[in-house]
Amino acid sequence: MLNPFKMRFTSESNWKLLFLPIKKLNMKKLIVMLISVISMYSAGAQKYTDQYIKDASIVAESWLSDINEKQYENAFQMLSSETKAIYKQETWVSLINELMLEFGGLEDRKATEKRFQSKVKGMEDGFYVFIDYTSSYTNTINHNEYILLKQNDKKKWEIVDYNYEFENKEE
Repeated sequence: MLNPFKMRFTSESNWKLLFLPIKKLNMKKLIVMLISVISMYSAGAQKYTDQYIKDASIVAESWLSDINEKQYENAFQMLSSETKAIYKQETWVSLINELMLEFGGLEDRKATEKRFQSKVKGMEDGFYVFIDYTSSYTNTINHNEYILLKQNDKKKWEIVDYNYEFENKEE
């Protein structure tokens, strides 16, 4: 009796039957098929990346709006759990209030760059969006703001980091 697990290809005809369809494939068709598959995956990934950036941008705009409208408690709730672990709410509210007093009133803000990354140095892998802004406040010039958001395990975008650079206006 033949054991199917010990079956070996003993004749050249068996090999030809197995690999003949590959030989019949036209090389051009194979390349076109490979490019098509790669393109489908790239397009799908780009679609999701664009959606992540869009969703994170909405959260960032809401957070910045809360900051500028002195809704600091709401803004604190939008911070990541890691950031909340660093500051008590009262301390953070006091610090951000002082900062906004130094900046003055918001006159204008425009996003200059938005980018998605899955790896950030010093942080665990995940979904991150970086947003850079050029801003104009009453007390500053050459003002730039930088926000880093991360999607948490509940697929909610949170503020991980807020940085800025500016010069004081000469009076």
